[in-house]
Amino acid sequence: MNSSKEWVSIKFDAPFLTNNTLTSEMDALWFVFHGYGQLAEHFIRRFDVLDSSTNHVVALQGLSKFYLDNNYKKVGASWMTKLEREVDILHQKRYIDEVFYNRLMKADKKEMKLNFFAFSQGGATLLRWLKDAQPKVDNLIMWAADLPSELTVTDFNFLSEESNLVVVLGNQDPFAKMIDITRQKELLQNLPCSTEFVSFDGGHLVKRDVLETIIEKLNCKTNF
Repeated sequence: MNSSKEWVSIKFDAPFLTNNTLTSEMDALWFVFHGYGQLAEHFIRRFDVLDSSTNHVVALQGLSKFYLDNNYKKVGASWMTKLEREVDILHQKRYIDEVFYNRLMKADKKEMKLNFFAFSQGGATLLRWLKDAQPKVDNLIMWAADLPSELTVTDFNFLSEESNLVVVLGNQDPFAKMIDITRQKELLQNLPCSTEFVSFDGGHLVKRDVLETIIEKLNCKTNF
């Protein structure tokens, strides 16, 4: 039987998590993107190293959810798959736009730092959005994340001379073979901003002590 595919536009609600109430005392907004199979409500806990009185953390979540185990108890989320990839990318960008401008409208101080963090699969999602949205970027941390193959050096013009870009990868990360480390390092050398490649002793995870060290180096306030 032959079949044809058609599309219909719908409007639906999608969540995001925050660590506190956004106030005029906040110094920085953090937008953080989880990896494959994670949920925002769990991922945001990694950022308890930040001083919550001065840092407002916003954890976004992939729009597709699925069961992680055979008992149908654990649930994770994904940003996209190869199936109808371009449609997923478009939906992601619309979702991120809504969350980003929702927070900006609630922020009372225009001089707040805008910081972005992406882990694993969330990295490609964040970079594609940054390329199109062109927001101010004070600090960008890419953790165990590869670069989208279609992006070139010129696509990173959302980074200025005042921006900081940190690329992080564990020396025991089993997914490191999927990341073009040579390409990443070449890119870092050709960007106008301050860049650093950080390697740590560990696997495919966000280690709090490593994250804390990086945050302190970027002059962001922590709880310690």
